[in-house]
Amino acid sequence: MITLPLIVFSPGASIKDMNYREHKRDGKPWLNDLNDDVLLEIIGAVIQSSPVTERKSRFFDNQDSQKAPFRKISEVKNGIASPLSLIPRPRLLGPLLALSMTNRRLRHLAAPAIYKSIRVGKDEDWYNALRKIDSIAKCEAVRVHAKNFTMELSIGRTPLEELEGGFNYKGPEPPERLAPGLLDTLLSLIKLKNLTLIIPDYHTDVFRTTFEALSASFQSVRTLVLGPHMDWIIAKCPNVEVISTCGWRWLHSAGNCKYNHQHSTDLIEAAGKAKRLRHIEIYDSLSEARLKAVYQAMAGIESLAIPLARYQNGIETLLPTLSRFGNLKTLALAHAADLKVGFNPPYCDAAYFGPSRPFFGPDGQMIRKNVEKKRVGAGERVAQMAFAMLPALEELWLGDSSRATVVRTDFDNEVSWTHTPRRKPYRDCWDLWED
Repeated sequence: MITLPLIVFSPGASIKDMNYREHKRDGKPWLNDLNDDVLLEIIGAVIQSSPVTERKSRFFDNQDSQKAPFRKISEVKNGIASPLSLIPRPRLLGPLLALSMTNRRLRHLAAPAIYKSIRVGKDEDWYNALRKIDSIAKCEAVRVHAKNFTMELSIGRTPLEELEGGFNYKGPEPPERLAPGLLDTLLSLIKLKNLTLIIPDYHTDVFRTTFEALSASFQSVRTLVLGPHMDWIIAKCPNVEVISTCGWRWLHSAGNCKYNHQHSTDLIEAAGKAKRLRHIEIYDSLSEARLKAVYQAMAGIESLAIPLARYQNGIETLLPTLSRFGNLKTLALAHAADLKVGFNPPYCDAAYFGPSRPFFGPDGQMIRKNVEKKRVGAGERVAQMAFAMLPALEELWLGDSSRATVVRTDFDNEVSWTHTPRRKPYRDCWDLWED
């Protein structure tokens, strides 16, 4: 077993600052003496030791200080944003960013991990998005290494405009260069695998016209997470395998506050033309008619997620249609309390408070036990029905944490349950995609 000597380096220091010649003369170990394989192991260890949540990271606590290593992360020069501003959660990459700033060689080796996921906008306006688009064109590392790209924009309405216009407020028009710039950017990302596009509803036609005017397609894209009225991009991704809608903004599509679900119907129709599709995730109220539309469009899918709580007639009325999906191996449904199978727990928090809160439910502990017992029973009933009616089904999710698997015998289906911290919906994984 080889033990490496302790190598000390200072984040942000240059080769000159670290006095490379003196180290070589004294015979002390130097970071650049290591080969790339060892440095990559060090980078991997730094990534593994990074904080799992932004709350536990202190790398940005002194961002305004001259000593802060990332003080230029949001800097804009000549109308172009810093490439580091494209990183979705820079706090979580703080140790890796510090290491990469040691010298050029480490920066080159760390670039694939740093720029693996990039984001344009998180409720940003048009012009901030354009600055970031321009920065991608100037940064080769982003174009070469980015695998996951997210663009999520808001219309930038003020509280007064929101009060006066409500959902009918269209907001300012996007700059003329934004749609062509986005198209050129996506085409330049040679390793692009996962794409999230959420654009204000009233302006999606501008992007559609620009994209459809060019015959080019995104051959490498495998996963799409889309906002309302973005179904047209599916045709540009011939190898897409996973399609998901974006959650809250899908449900609250502008102009659809009266539950006009045309954007869901359009998505189902477009997804049905994706030849390699194996999973679809739809966050919308589910009727038997809409589920039949899913079956008619994509009967051969292997995985289906319909996790919203608005099942119009209960899960039992949907199981006959679900049983027609001959290749369905994974099914994700809402929580057992939302499936209309006789499980109706108290929704008021006060009912669960125990003796420490005597004015709010002194029998809280007993209520919790009863609710948990009924929840387990309801989940078991749903699982037995689903596994009995769907012969190919291997995995069933109820909510985001209850997972059921089955061992089929000649006499019965043996269902086993595991509780995970959280099922990872595709709409929430734009910066956590697996390779």
